[in-house]
Amino acid sequence: MNGRRARYASVAVTALLAAGLAPARAPAPPPSAPAEGEAITAGAIAEAEKPAPLPTFASIPPAPTDVRPFEGWRAAVLDLQRTGARVAAEAANEPWTLSDTEGWAGRERAAASPPPPITTPSEGDTAAFVAAMRARATPPPRGHPAEASKKPART
Repeated sequence: MNGRRARYASVAVTALLAAGLAPARAPAPPPSAPAEGEAITAGAIAEAEKPAPLPTFASIPPAPTDVRPFEGWRAAVLDLQRTGARVAAEAANEPWTLSDTEGWAGRERAAASPPPPITTPSEGDTAAFVAAMRARATPPPRGHPAEASKKPART
């Protein structure tokens, strides 16, 4: 990795020097003239066509000081790899509990009681069934007569 850093640095320096030493070219004209009512766009295009100073090596900001060093990254990666290996070893030592699923399902089916069969009333029983349901049904309680006078009438 250290040998490649110099190679990439020399490529970057060469590209910067080539950009700085290249003759300044006239800006290309905009693709189309702005239509009426687009004064803001025309102003932005005119501002972009003005020549601007090229950046220099002095304009490169200093290296940040609050960044983790390479050794810190290496230690964090190694710690993560150790943690992963420990978790994998713990998972390998855990007993496999999903065995004999068919046997378990058979035992559970044998222990379970089936639901009662769905029956439909015969024609003779329908009238008795309806009468029994009507007898069980109770209307909702009515409100107090005094409360009924307080409610506004529906229109």
